Amino acid sequence: MKVHYTGRHMELTEPLKTFTKERLDKMATYLDDIIDVHVILSVEKHRHEAEITLKTRASAFVASATTDDMYGSITQAVDKLEAQAHKHQGKKNTRPHDSAKVGAVEE
Repeated sequence: MKVHYTGRHMELTEPLKTFTKERLDKMATYLDDIIDVHVILSVEKHRHEAEITLKTRASAFVASATTDDMYGSITQAVDKLEAQAHKHQGKKNTRPHDSAKVGAVEE
């Protein structure tokens, strides 16, 4: 998984990068085919915004969060990504199968 960082109106520090990387590594348990991740961190006055774009082979997930703390923004954005991944996995697992359609037609 490649992670690209962009800092807008702020300097990216190593602790921010490692915190984000640790949180994103947990996403690998839900999505095993993560190709690319782009993390955009920006600061405007008292608003700290984190926007994360995660690309897989099948789809792309985007989440952003704004708080007064950068670590809180990163945590909220990753939580939103996890919710999207869970929903995507649920849709993929509960998809009707062809065998169920054949059984219903035979009756």
